[in-house]
Amino acid sequence: MIQKPKNWDSVQEFSDRPKLPLDAYVCRVKQVSFADTNYGPQLLVLFDIEEGEQRGFFSKEFKANTIQDKKWKGVLRHFLPKDDGTDNDERTKSSFKGLTTAFEHSNPGYTWNWEETSLVGKLVGILFRNEEWSYNGKTGWTVRPFRAMSADRVRSGEYTLPPDKPLKKAAAPSNGFAAIPDNGPLPWDNDSGDGPLPF
Repeated sequence: MIQKPKNWDSVQEFSDRPKLPLDAYVCRVKQVSFADTNYGPQLLVLFDIEEGEQRGFFSKEFKANTIQDKKWKGVLRHFLPKDDGTDNDERTKSSFKGLTTAFEHSNPGYTWNWEETSLVGKLVGILFRNEEWSYNGKTGWTVRPFRAMSADRVRSGEYTLPPDKPLKKAAAPSNGFAAIPDNGPLPWDNDSGDGPLPF
């Protein structure tokens, strides 16, 4: 006889979690924080979908997730400028200005004031894209936040979905030997024997 677990009556049955359709959504910011990465500081904008059929998607997903170390999935990660004069930093500045402008256009009367907590409670449009993942030897695809835009652009459908982002392919290991085609003559077949060796 199988022994009944103590908490059996309160255990939720397993079910596939719903997948967010690839699109852009009008979202509301719940919290803002920072993370240090190898590439520099990141602003983490935690949000949930505010309008449309997918309203409350990330709240529902979080509540339905029964694992102990669950994470909030509605997070737009944005690198912060370092102001170091590099070309890469100029691109980061331009991208960050796009983020702050998206908030200003989505919230009439709001002006970005360099205080990240002022974003909490604000609306913003968020464009998603398909991204490939790898974990413990398995791979797959998921829909992740990509970029901010004005909420009005989302409502009017004035956007283009970005291309999918596959994993970077690792370079094939090299053993130091030159590649020789399987079909055809070998480099030394037509050699009289006094020419240079092919290695």
